[in-house]
Amino acid sequence: MARLRAFAGLTLLCLAGCVFALVSPWFLLFLAPLGVVGYSTLILTLTAYRLSPRGGDFQRRIHLLVVTSLSVPPAGRALDVGCGSGSLAVKLAQAHPGVTVVGVDSWAADWEYSAEQCARNARIEGVADRVTFERQSGSALSFPAASFDAVVSCMTFHEIRENADKTDGAAEALRVLRPGGTFVFLDLFGDRSFYPDPAALPALVGADPRPLSDLMALPFPLRHPKVLGHAMVVTGTRPPPAQGSR
Repeated sequence: MARLRAFAGLTLLCLAGCVFALVSPWFLLFLAPLGVVGYSTLILTLTAYRLSPRGGDFQRRIHLLVVTSLSVPPAGRALDVGCGSGSLAVKLAQAHPGVTVVGVDSWAADWEYSAEQCARNARIEGVADRVTFERQSGSALSFPAASFDAVVSCMTFHEIRENADKTDGAAEALRVLRPGGTFVFLDLFGDRSFYPDPAALPALVGADPRPLSDLMALPFPLRHPKVLGHAMVVTGTRPPPAQGSR
């Protein structure tokens, strides 16, 4: 929403500049940036609408896709890396009764999300007794290796600024997953600006990612390359240690 407000402000500024073309034709130069920022504003506005309950509730549907693709043992322990508002962590707890969920995020000071908001959402949804939240970076989780029975992450790894290699986020998430534990990662794995080597992720996780658009119909503009057009889902199980290894 902060990005949307910024682009909307620029669009209005360009429109105001075009109005002054009545005074001088030089103000018509505002038409060029108007086209760019106006289109970006349209994409962001429609994206926010599509993700909301009124526009198809695609954020909820994507989160449900993640949690229903995950296998967690009864009374197991699950981790959500980059939990944002806590929505995915809450849905994970609701979909798997008895499972304890930990959500982690860095929650920068200028973000709309916070740990307090996450805790409040968990209380509202009635799962506060099984869901907790901690401030951590996905680049270096504080948990010991093999601490969780399941790990999920949604649209986070490409945003971890500390990682030049964005697959490092997935590697760190797998580090805290026990052998035999399951994972579901959704990120812009098809975007070569973030993941230049298409073979790196499959080699790391032992599974091939699938385009999100293959798993659910994405309306415009969610299928746009700047929105979720490059989003892919990878699921799998961390293999047990090789026989004879320590």
